[in-house]
Amino acid sequence: MLRGCLGVSATTPEDRATGLRGWWQRWGWIARWGGTLAGFVYIARLIDIASVKTAFHRVSAFAMVAAVVFIAVNVVAGAWRWRVLLQAYGAQSRPRFTTAVRLYFIAFFYNNFLPGAVAGDLMRGVVSRNSFGEHGTTGAIAVVLVERALGLFAVFSLVAVGLLLSGDQLSDTGTLWWWSLGGVAASVVSVFMLPFGRKLAPLFPGPLRAIAERLPVVTRPLHFVAAAALSLSTQILTALAGWVILRDLHPNVSIPATLLVVPLAAATTFLPITVGGAGAREAVFIALCAKLFGMSAADGLAASLLFWLATLIVGAAGGVVQLLTRSQVQANAA
Repeated sequence: MLRGCLGVSATTPEDRATGLRGWWQRWGWIARWGGTLAGFVYIARLIDIASVKTAFHRVSAFAMVAAVVFIAVNVVAGAWRWRVLLQAYGAQSRPRFTTAVRLYFIAFFYNNFLPGAVAGDLMRGVVSRNSFGEHGTTGAIAVVLVERALGLFAVFSLVAVGLLLSGDQLSDTGTLWWWSLGGVAASVVSVFMLPFGRKLAPLFPGPLRAIAERLPVVTRPLHFVAAAALSLSTQILTALAGWVILRDLHPNVSIPATLLVVPLAAATTFLPITVGGAGAREAVFIALCAKLFGMSAADGLAASLLFWLATLIVGAAGGVVQLLTRSQVQANAA
């Protein structure tokens, strides 16, 4: 009251954070669709539609099936990582492996077919809320957030490996090095801050403090390390899915160079100014494939779209699993 009379703003940091979050929820779609549109406008200036159609026909059915299989195995490995990470954080109970795989496929469907690419992860957090007893949903969602951070860590780690093995093929790797180092640093900080959330809670403002005080702590460090290793394996599987497609378009595509292209393209999913990375993903494929392999813009775009198609096919399988699960639940209830 006194601050208002003196002309001093009574707005607290919590109020500003809430206002910013509300603004983004209301108007963020403009930024996402605007970023996606900008990416496609950039691409449209580089490619010829007829050349893209020709590139599509050069990719064999075997390559597409292999890409779908690699991405599906990546989902299974992700489910395994989820269970290991729950154990690392001392979860009192965990979904059975078959249940975890089913939920992960359903989450993959939501992440790929709904804006934001996080709806499926939040679903897994809510479904597994009983794993932490009194910590409930907060602990389960915290584990999902750690999964995300481990995924980013694996992405940028593979980008660094790709730079080491094939960076001499690029004219300027300085910017990429800084981005990969920054990404690794940010993901490491986020991963290791969450386990110490309770100790750091007094430093946070009100709402964040309440969440931090309820975060679980790592009780089995070796399981945490195993989860990090599984994150690397999931990203390698994703890179292999891109490699089998790129190899049909250009015979000189190497796996080390693919470790640079595909993880960077996959990282665009995390960009808040695009819809699922669309537009930005294609721009990464076109730019890096041209520099590393001498591929045309049409070939790079075709590779990106076919890689996306393989991802959507696996996501659609998760949608089928969701429908079958719902039908089974309704039948049991009847």
